[in-house]
Amino acid sequence: MKAKKLIIRFIFVVVILLVTFVCGCNSVSPKLQDEYIRPDLSQGMRNVFDKYRQSIPKIMVEDKVPGLSLALIDRDGLLWAAGFGYTNHNRKTPVTTDTMFALCSISKTITAVAVMIAVQEGLLELDIPIIEYWPEFTVNSRFEENPDQKITLRHLLSHTSGITHEAPVGNAREPSYGSFEDHVLSVSDTWLRHKVGERFSYSGFGYDLIAYILQMRSGQPFSDYVEEKVFIPLNMSNCSVDPEFIRNHPNRAVGHKRYVKQVPLPMDVPWVGAGSVYASAEGLAKFVQFFLNKGKVDTLIVLDDSLISSMYPPSICSKDYGLGVHAYYINGRYSLGHMGGGVGFVSGMFWLPEYKIGCVFLSNSEELAQSIDLFSDLIKENLVQKNESFEIPSGEYHVWQPPDPNTSTSFKPAWNQYVGTYQYIMSGWKFDAVLNIVLALGLTANNLHVKVFEENGYLYVDSIVFYDDDGGRLDEYLPGLFFTPSGKCLDLRGPDLTWQNYRIKKVDNDTNRDFDIN
Repeated sequence: MKAKKLIIRFIFVVVILLVTFVCGCNSVSPKLQDEYIRPDLSQGMRNVFDKYRQSIPKIMVEDKVPGLSLALIDRDGLLWAAGFGYTNHNRKTPVTTDTMFALCSISKTITAVAVMIAVQEGLLELDIPIIEYWPEFTVNSRFEENPDQKITLRHLLSHTSGITHEAPVGNAREPSYGSFEDHVLSVSDTWLRHKVGERFSYSGFGYDLIAYILQMRSGQPFSDYVEEKVFIPLNMSNCSVDPEFIRNHPNRAVGHKRYVKQVPLPMDVPWVGAGSVYASAEGLAKFVQFFLNKGKVDTLIVLDDSLISSMYPPSICSKDYGLGVHAYYINGRYSLGHMGGGVGFVSGMFWLPEYKIGCVFLSNSEELAQSIDLFSDLIKENLVQKNESFEIPSGEYHVWQPPDPNTSTSFKPAWNQYVGTYQYIMSGWKFDAVLNIVLALGLTANNLHVKVFEENGYLYVDSIVFYDDDGGRLDEYLPGLFFTPSGKCLDLRGPDLTWQNYRIKKVDNDTNRDFDIN
């Protein structure tokens, strides 16, 4: 046994050396490739831009980001826009302010605006059950009968429906597994995380259901509806939801993730409403400008100000999230917007209502860890002034209290069959040698495994963090069907085992491993 452990330790050291070697090889060499500065700006503003012109390439080197594009916007349009680095690690195509990046979850704000336009035109209502639009809609619940007759578009937009974050068919771990229709119809195989409207629980899947409903009601593909009602009226160039247009676009950034040779294309994941938009920094700047002007584009009212305001936090269960719009409280001030990340990209979109100024940044690497806060320097140097006061409304919202963990069921001998290590079933991903070796060794690698184990007389699951917890104590609802206190589902009834709707397979019964790689 001791010899076996020594061998494993030796292999583990080799793996670490390989990791270090690979990290050193994946260097980037970014530089400013494209830039626009509004001609009439002050020297003070230009000095701030010069500071970021110098600091952003350093950030990109430190975080190993191949390409990044950003824009600063006020009510009149662009103040500054710039592109750094390359669309791919091969360094052949420079990033410009027109380069298309995957927005990931920023897409939710665009979907929400499309819905509000449909509401304005009488096509949809926020507060009637979605079963009125989609009679076949069903979902499982441990909490109440007929939850499908209670869920509304407002619940879906505000992440308060209880719908799970990922779908069983078509998700981040198996992108090309199923069509968009297969994806949304698989909601009938999922379990709500809580009572309808009880609390906030982030759900990308809920936004895909929204896109499906809008598609059915409008009688046209979601991509066409968004193009017609959002992108064209807002003059958002190089912005699209159409997979083929995106796939064939010559100025499209490629996503990167450490230790992954090939990241699946985001358009291959059926996140149609949740994360399907590709956009350029200049195009997304137009979207922020639309919010700064309270729904107007020049003299055209695209969306009434009252509907714009109704998107802002709080929602019925969150002081920080409204209808597709997030509030961030940083350095004593509120900014509104949304962030996005996954499948090789990180993106951010923010605006300060008080100062009537906004910023977007787009990058083609999940490794971007450092913030790019142009606002701080502009405000600190008094280069932008307050136009009006803004505070998050103090509306009523529910504060959810998790159940008492002491009410969980004690470990049962029959549960021994579930204890062990499980590996996610992945498709569309090609890993570097490092991860392939780690997987071959059965080590826990970079959220590729899930552990189910007994501790202090209870059954637990441990895995990657998704917004509110990383697994936790399990309770059995039906034989082999378990839930954490926050409502995440571990289904070991077979033949398809799942954790949070991701398919998994058991690879080991021994939970007492010496090494983890995270």
